Amino acid sequence: MSSTKGTPELKVLPIHRVVEALERVITNVPMGQPSFGDERYAAFDLNSEHFFPLPKRTSTGKIAFVDGGSAELLSAPNFAVGFIRVYFGLFRGDQRLEPTNLPSRIDFFIVCYSTIKSNHITYKTEIVPVKEEWKEFLPNVVDLEFNSFDQTLMSGNQRVAINRILDVARSFSEWHFLKFIIQMELEKGDIIIRDGTLQTFVTNESKYANEAYEAALKKGVYFTAISKTSTLFTDTGQPLFASIQLLSETSALKDSAWYYYPIVSITHPDHKAEMFAVKLHKNSDYVFRFEVLRDQVKKHNLGEVELIISSLAANSRDVGFPGYPYGLIDADKFARVSMTEKNAYEFQFRAILSSQKEIWEKISRFVRSSDAHEVLNKLIR
Repeated sequence: MSSTKGTPELKVLPIHRVVEALERVITNVPMGQPSFGDERYAAFDLNSEHFFPLPKRTSTGKIAFVDGGSAELLSAPNFAVGFIRVYFGLFRGDQRLEPTNLPSRIDFFIVCYSTIKSNHITYKTEIVPVKEEWKEFLPNVVDLEFNSFDQTLMSGNQRVAINRILDVARSFSEWHFLKFIIQMELEKGDIIIRDGTLQTFVTNESKYANEAYEAALKKGVYFTAISKTSTLFTDTGQPLFASIQLLSETSALKDSAWYYYPIVSITHPDHKAEMFAVKLHKNSDYVFRFEVLRDQVKKHNLGEVELIISSLAANSRDVGFPGYPYGLIDADKFARVSMTEKNAYEFQFRAILSSQKEIWEKISRFVRSSDAHEVLNKLIR
């Protein structure tokens, strides 16, 4: 049968129906209003009057961008070995500066292992810095001891996988290094930017965040964070920052760089931030979640925050990703543990283990208890 003589109907495949279903359930849905699902977050309705242009002036101070990377070298249900790196880049505008008192990056190995404490399976950690003088920049292993059913780490009702502690150690080390960067590399009026948010989630994490905040407040350094992704929603199930971007298209600033404020009043003790949406370049297709330490934002006087955001915009002119700070591109690049590095460390680690046959025979039985899936993957490639 044909819809037009000589022109057969296209066969409707299941995948076509998938596209139709996707269009039906996500398009033409009302934008809605911000929804946080927590009484400690008092949301403001979306309003086109909350868009503000970025001023032309920028800070002449320094900006430090901080990020971390990690790689798992070997793991089993009862242990995990990883390699972690924390890096910071220093800029004035879009000009790179060399640190004067700190290494630009610190690398360390981490060993997480299970043990029994008070009749509960507990995860403990040992840290081995690549250079011994870097030890002071790393978190205390006492703070990296967790009950295997720690609710801040669990996903559903499952026991925490031990390799999850590698990510926690990376996060703690980022917060801890932030404190030293503020104390040893920055001055009053400078800016520090964390890749992510100012929210803490995990047991003991707020200890390191608060120490970094105190250092910033004491020295007058602006403490901020910018997040590439966001899981915040409106009350109709739409992504919050996509909704703000959509609203901007009907505003007077649709063809400009801008910031949007206020979004929400936060009183959560583990989230000491004022939240903004920012479009950092007029040609950018992206809107980012930007946060400033709450104690540094003066109500009804956003001049200092505008200066911070404008300074960030001055660093966001890279042609490859306009509207995203080059300093964070740089930090991601140099914090990332490449596959080549991972393979080299993994080979070196396994070579040393295999040369000590008695140790390897004891450890390999644990590894075999969790790597059968990888064997299947190799068989069906």
